[in-house]
Amino acid sequence: MIIQNGKILKRKEFKNEKELQTFVEENMEQILGCEFIATEFAVDNYRLDSLAYNKESNSFVIVEYKNIRNTSLVDQGYAYLGLMLKRKEAFVLKYNNVTNSNLEPKDIDWSQSRIAFISPEFSQRQINATEFQGMPFDLIKVAKYEGNIIEFTKIQKDLNLNSNVTPKTKESNEVMREIKVYTEADHFEKSSSKIKELYSDLKEEILNLGDIDIEPKKLYIAFKGNSNIADAEIYASKIRLFINMKKGTLKDPMGYAQDISNAGHHGNGDYVIDIKETEDIPKAIEFVRQSYEVNKK
Repeated sequence: MIIQNGKILKRKEFKNEKELQTFVEENMEQILGCEFIATEFAVDNYRLDSLAYNKESNSFVIVEYKNIRNTSLVDQGYAYLGLMLKRKEAFVLKYNNVTNSNLEPKDIDWSQSRIAFISPEFSQRQINATEFQGMPFDLIKVAKYEGNIIEFTKIQKDLNLNSNVTPKTKESNEVMREIKVYTEADHFEKSSSKIKELYSDLKEEILNLGDIDIEPKKLYIAFKGNSNIADAEIYASKIRLFINMKKGTLKDPMGYAQDISNAGHHGNGDYVIDIKETEDIPKAIEFVRQSYEVNKK
């Protein structure tokens, strides 16, 4: 429900699937945080609705638009990802032609390949089939309202369902041998119980700031609003928290945060703070709060 000026806005239908597709492709960066590459990308006997590139994970994202509630998203998802892994050169060639780049297949992190399904409605069966943490699929629900207001909502995966209970087929096994979906637990394999407790306390404080999503990545755990708010790298004896604020914009009179604008790093932003003790969390949260105001939904 969206209320504007005290009035509940009425839901509107998209004219057709193409109207939705065009809107997403024209606003790909804002909606998915990805660079739009191609529409109706044909490879072999397949035609992919949209092809995008995620600079954060250095990987491709296939985007499909659905208005049929009984379609098997799992079968289609694994088929398209399998196609991508078999025809890597075709995807890289398309990217190079569009962006005037000179990448090779070895430059892409294929383990982070993803597919996003966008639809006004998903059946419970579709949601149940794709909500396992280990599946490289995202379901995004879209709603159109009068006044041309469009809302996108990512359906969160069930944190209690991990990849080892994902239905297995020959095709899915081939895909999952190369594609890896990371969870929070993956980042704590070499950390102490103290660091796990610190992270739990830090996460709780961050999520209390507002509408924030958690997206475990290959190298860090991302806390996201409209874009990254903070990224946590987990070490054996500390948490490195990257604050997504540009140099000169962070208010830090005590000088707790480190300026890393001229240093190479994985997390987003120009500042980082190390968290080793519980007393470090309030300092970090003040910086996260500033970033939240800039990067919130």
